[in-house]
Amino acid sequence: MKSSMTATKTPKVAKKKLLSPIWILPITAFLLGAWLLASYVRERGTDIEIQFPSANGIEANKTLVRYQGLVVGQVNQVELNEEGGVTVTVKMSHQVDDLLRRGTQFWLVTPKASLTGIEGLDALFSGNYITMSPGEGSRRTRFEGSFDAPLAAAQNGSLTIELLADRRGSLDVGSGVYFHQIQVGQIIKYELEQDTLKVRLTAAIEAKYRSLVRNNSRFWNLSGARVQAGLDGINVELDSLATLLAGGISFSSPAEGEEARSGDLYRLHANADEAQPSFDIEFTAEHAEGLRVGTPIQHRGLKLGAINHIALTESGVVLNARINGEYRHLFTAGSRFWRAGAELGLDGVKHLDTLIFGDFIALLPGQGAFSDQFQLDDTRPLNPGQGRLIHLSQRDATGLSIGAPLLYRGFPVGEVLQMALTDDGIEATAWVSQPYDQLVKEQSRFWLHSGVAVEADLSGIKVQSAPLANLIKGGISFSSGEGEAASKDKVFTVFPDRQQALEGPAVTVTLFAHELKGLTLGAPLYYRELEVGKVADIGLQGDGFAVKLAVQPAYRQLVDQRARFWHQSPIKVEGSLAGVSIEAGPLPQLLRGGLGFDQLEGAVEADLRIFPDRQSAIEPSVELTLYAPAKVRLERNAAIRYLGHTIGQVDSVTLSDDLQHQTVKASLAPKWQTHFLRNDARFYLVSADVSLAGAKNLDTLLTGNYIAALPGQSGSREDHFTLLQDTPLLLPYDDGLRLVLNQSRLGSLKIGSPVLYRQMKVGEVVHTRLAEDGASVDIEVQFDPRYQHLVNRTSQFWNASGLYVDVGWFSGAQVAAESLETLLIGGIAFATEQADSDVLDNGARFQLAERPKADWLDWQPRF
Repeated sequence: MKSSMTATKTPKVAKKKLLSPIWILPITAFLLGAWLLASYVRERGTDIEIQFPSANGIEANKTLVRYQGLVVGQVNQVELNEEGGVTVTVKMSHQVDDLLRRGTQFWLVTPKASLTGIEGLDALFSGNYITMSPGEGSRRTRFEGSFDAPLAAAQNGSLTIELLADRRGSLDVGSGVYFHQIQVGQIIKYELEQDTLKVRLTAAIEAKYRSLVRNNSRFWNLSGARVQAGLDGINVELDSLATLLAGGISFSSPAEGEEARSGDLYRLHANADEAQPSFDIEFTAEHAEGLRVGTPIQHRGLKLGAINHIALTESGVVLNARINGEYRHLFTAGSRFWRAGAELGLDGVKHLDTLIFGDFIALLPGQGAFSDQFQLDDTRPLNPGQGRLIHLSQRDATGLSIGAPLLYRGFPVGEVLQMALTDDGIEATAWVSQPYDQLVKEQSRFWLHSGVAVEADLSGIKVQSAPLANLIKGGISFSSGEGEAASKDKVFTVFPDRQQALEGPAVTVTLFAHELKGLTLGAPLYYRELEVGKVADIGLQGDGFAVKLAVQPAYRQLVDQRARFWHQSPIKVEGSLAGVSIEAGPLPQLLRGGLGFDQLEGAVEADLRIFPDRQSAIEPSVELTLYAPAKVRLERNAAIRYLGHTIGQVDSVTLSDDLQHQTVKASLAPKWQTHFLRNDARFYLVSADVSLAGAKNLDTLLTGNYIAALPGQSGSREDHFTLLQDTPLLLPYDDGLRLVLNQSRLGSLKIGSPVLYRQMKVGEVVHTRLAEDGASVDIEVQFDPRYQHLVNRTSQFWNASGLYVDVGWFSGAQVAAESLETLLIGGIAFATEQADSDVLDNGARFQLAERPKADWLDWQPRF
């Protein structure tokens, strides 16, 4: 028992923990604080200093620093520094820490406006700001700032070149550099060189265009407008509105040159002409009278160069000239030069233009090697040089003069040396220089080259003018032709113009016209709407006009015995009650009129008349004569119609000597002659008829009276007719029954009055006449074949015209009318008693009662 009480327990050993959980919270707080501190230090950015010449436009805590449109910093402090400028302290974002290198540049952006454009427009709304351009090198925090942007070439890899000019002109920073009028760069800087007093301009060419600039490129100023006046007129050069306002530079890109490198220096020429390849020559002369700086050097009317300097020497004067490089081959040891000015003599005035523009220096090319030293003579050398003489003849001296140029395709290749009067006219001798003398062939053609060509007609005035020199001197042009070279004694005829020289003289045709219809001199001649000639002359001939046509030689084969001519009417008007129809031709024809012609197949004799229109010319009409009383009103060109179709027209209306009748000459289209040139054909006058019964032929109020025709059936031909004044009997129905009604007087009945059955029209009055005994009137009526079975021997007829009035003491007054139509134009009514009576024959006679009997109205037969 005791031992059990004194027994001890074995102790339990536990391992002690190294970190108590209570430290987790402090450690976490420490790590979070360290991360926040690192983030603060990293995002706080970097303080940098930028040195500016002044603080204009920069404000602390307001001016921002932008890069590629993003805000990457802000000015914190602005203070003066010891160098006289200001130090601007900027807090930069950590995002651009890697961009703060030695080559990084800063500049202030402010709104700027000039002729070359507007810069910094965004700063106008957001305020001035500082921007940057990253560079290379080690990291740094002190920089030099500027108020101007650095050179663009340093930013984008563009080509930077230097240009040296005598003067700046209107060029400025931002002025464009153009190639073929496309801007490929701009001027970024200019300055005056102190030692040479030249203007040095720096231009930047965009990277994609830098290959255009070659080491032998030439640059010239495009600024403003350039005006030059000389013998060849006034030349105004204006490249574009942009270069006019802001200036500009253009350049050439020769294919054989090498690509330019940055820093290459070029000369900037004053204009494009000066930039072209050229060379200098020198003249020695006894005096410089009539010459000046700018005096041109010419050959065959072309300017080769000009005098640019005149100096006095002990023995005379020295004149320096600059010549266009493409004419270098003309300046050889054998070339001769002389002073050309106005020459007055019995043969006329030569070089009169020099009285206005001054003398010029003329060149006669020679043989030998290139030379740049020449003697300037006062007069032209006697020997023209290498070439040949040609002989020309002309009826008179129009357009010819000594010294007049000889032109080939507008290029001067010679000139007229002398002129002489012969029995046949004027003979001229001209000189053609080598190598152009080979162009003169046996088939060559020569014509006058007029200084001014004027063509005027109703469509307008066309004026073609040559340069002023040609206006004064005229000239002769020629074609080379084919075959061998012309012989020395060949005499060439000088034609008035090129067309006659190459195609031959125009073909003339004289036509006769009764009237001109607006035809004038110069009016065109059309063949199937193709203009092939014109009206050359118009004169009186008898009671009409003689019209002379000039047909182009190329179309002479069209004018033969088959040709038929007509007035090319520009407007055709047709009027009727349905309206007015107007057909107009092309606008040139409206203004100029003209004639047309075509060929009539099968024609063996020529017809030189001018027909009124194409149809009458191509389809020859058949003539007929009508006789009418003098009171008949009928005009020339009045139509002849059948059932509304025009089959001919009136050509003339002549009053007889006794003033009693008229002779009407008319024509029919050929295809109608078999129907209407018959002795039983009838022609009658159609005019407006207005009455209570209605109005007829109102279209004649607009178009005038016309002649209606009815075809004949006789086999006998006739072309002389009497014009009827009354409309002949025209039956309204084919094969309708015709009856004769008789009454004591006609009343208001007339041709066209209706025949009524139960107030329905079943026929009409077709003719009225006195009975043979003169005691009554016969009225002929015709029935519509559909209703003629309603009439038989039991029928009774009465006059339904006007009103029926019956007045009695006890019955009162009764007023009745068959219908409104019969009230106005009269009418006839009838009733039939029986339906089975005999059928009537044409011409059956009935008595026409004054009014119906009462029982007639009750008849109701059934047919």
